[in-house]
Amino acid sequence: MAKKRNRITAEMSKTIADSSPLIKKSKLQDLALESNENIITLVPLEKLQNNPYQPRIDINIQSLNELISSIEQNGLLQPIIVTIPQENGVRTIIAGHRRFEAFKIMGKKEIQAIVIDNVKEQDLAILSLTENLMRENLHPIENAIAMKNILTNNIVESQNKLAEYLGLSKGYISKLMNILKLPNKTIQLIKDDNYKDINILVLLNKLPNEETITKIYHEIKKLPRSEAEKFIKNLLSKNVIKKNSILNIKQTKTTTTISIDVKDLSEEKKQKIEEKINELNNLIMEWDK
Repeated sequence: MAKKRNRITAEMSKTIADSSPLIKKSKLQDLALESNENIITLVPLEKLQNNPYQPRIDINIQSLNELISSIEQNGLLQPIIVTIPQENGVRTIIAGHRRFEAFKIMGKKEIQAIVIDNVKEQDLAILSLTENLMRENLHPIENAIAMKNILTNNIVESQNKLAEYLGLSKGYISKLMNILKLPNKTIQLIKDDNYKDINILVLLNKLPNEETITKIYHEIKKLPRSEAEKFIKNLLSKNVIKKNSILNIKQTKTTTTISIDVKDLSEEKKQKIEEKINELNNLIMEWDK
């Protein structure tokens, strides 16, 4: 029997993104199943490849074992979603990477799949991301990396457009992108600890250097959000330091202390700074007269 296939649109992507993470069944599957009850087919595992835009970087072994146990007891409750085959017969997985990995470990040869036609590169990226955004256990850094890849590869032209496709606020996308500006070692620590408070991570990025960020992260990671936020903001208010600058500005209620790091500057630049300081000093002396 001929299989009817659906075309994915950006609007469908947005519909998926609007789903609550508590919804166990993807609206993408609902839309596909409603259109034709015969679109589920068996696909050989050897003819499947991962979506190159899949944001799930690390698959938790314990979680995967739990999924395998569930499949063994209850069968596959949700078919995976795949593209039509390429010329070599290989299909790309749109949704269901963990189920695919579970079937491989179980030694299965085939898996039930819903086939979707006319899937563009943008659809692969957006749909894979929206499916994972519905999962509460996916780390925001993984989502951020996936979004960055989409933007870097010009699959979506801007953060604003990406926000529209995903059904998310522009501010939320901006916060995720901001997290990736943290030092790489700190990002790895955050992932290892499974720390997910985006607002606190954005605040950490306002600290002046990697050493300070790492030190403060270790101090606040076990605090409640309100206490962690208060701790960092209090630190920032006492030490206003411009990042990537030779200036170090420390403020208290009564004084402002400015120090200048000149160790990496040329003699010419040092001389110019000295001239400017002398000009400022003369100006202050004029005010005091």
